[in-house]
Amino acid sequence: MALHEMRYLHQHPAVIRILLGILVVPLVYAVTFLASVWNPYGELQHLPMAVVNQDRPVTGMVWGRQVTRQLVRNCSLDFRQMPMHRAQQQLATGHVYLVLQIPREASHQLRHLPTATRPLHVTYRTNAGQSAVAAKMGESAMTKLQIRLNQAVVQAEQQAARQQLAQQTRLTAGQLRQIAQLTAANQGTVATLALSRLQTQLARGAQAMTAVTPAQRRAQVTPIRLIQRDTHSLANNGTGMAPYFMTIALFVGCITLNIIYDAGQRHGKYRYFALAWLDKMSFLWGFVVLAASALWLGVWQVNGLRPVHPLATYLFSLLIILAFFSLVTCFRLWLGLTGAWLMLLFMIFQIGCSGGTYPIELTNPLLRAFHPYLPMTIAMSGLHQTISLGGSITEQVAILVGMVVAFSLGTLAYFYRHQDVSAE
Repeated sequence: MALHEMRYLHQHPAVIRILLGILVVPLVYAVTFLASVWNPYGELQHLPMAVVNQDRPVTGMVWGRQVTRQLVRNCSLDFRQMPMHRAQQQLATGHVYLVLQIPREASHQLRHLPTATRPLHVTYRTNAGQSAVAAKMGESAMTKLQIRLNQAVVQAEQQAARQQLAQQTRLTAGQLRQIAQLTAANQGTVATLALSRLQTQLARGAQAMTAVTPAQRRAQVTPIRLIQRDTHSLANNGTGMAPYFMTIALFVGCITLNIIYDAGQRHGKYRYFALAWLDKMSFLWGFVVLAASALWLGVWQVNGLRPVHPLATYLFSLLIILAFFSLVTCFRLWLGLTGAWLMLLFMIFQIGCSGGTYPIELTNPLLRAFHPYLPMTIAMSGLHQTISLGGSITEQVAILVGMVVAFSLGTLAYFYRHQDVSAE
């Protein structure tokens, strides 16, 4: 079986190289993508979070300082102490994924826990617009943290109550001995007064214990409640994933176009190479702009995507596909189908490095090293701003415009190098 095919491959070694190249594609895709999602929940110690301690200590209670120290030293979460203004700035830019804010009245309220009528509300802020998955992971981590904090506070209160009870027991025993001594000394009146005072104290203690209201009991059982606040909420999961899938779709379109359509083939006679380049590129630029426009209409009308800045999202998508097309076409012209193959591998590698599924901090160290410098990372960052965050995309626009210019000059150089190619 396959005898004739093997004989054909032996006679055409170039086809063997092509098949070997295709053989590598599933390998690279599986290894790279799995490396990016291998064990994210086991890497939460790399997910940066901020703790802001605004607590004002009171006599006998410095709860905010103690919790902050424990969180910063905790090896299971990457908490960093910082002031509020810096924490908010880093949350907005994606340098931290969660900000835990300890309020000013924390120590005061916990100091008076036996009479508290409501739990201590501790706020933590996430930014789902930057990473919906990171916001969910932060919420899960804070649920576990709330349980640990409540257990610690309740245990401390129980220990304090036991110490107070032991002290009261010693005082009562001392008073009883004093009454017995007075009785033995035939000082009945004094002993009666002392016994009456003791009974009054015990009655008041019993009354205080039975006078606890249901609200106070709930506050004592669950003294701390963590409240989530999202700086940029998302309408649904698709809105959070849109930058990732839109970027991949635009890159796939550029690779597919360059594999099927030969951008270097002439279909006319030109006196100057620049005119041949302009004729070919103007057609292809128009085509990719049309493809990006179709993508935009699809996600708007079919999926119901509603960005914060719709026009900016559309225009930025056009810039993305022009930058990707310029890059892929330059490699395709100079290296032929090998260039298209390299761009396919490059796209697969970027999918793993982009952090589109899980925060990049939770992925492979090699992928984290390449993450900031890849075209898909730049494109996704800009789309996050236009779709959900509403921030500036000046830096992303400048980088993508630079890509368009640089790789367009590369394609122009190819037409100059092959300006004597006859039209077909």
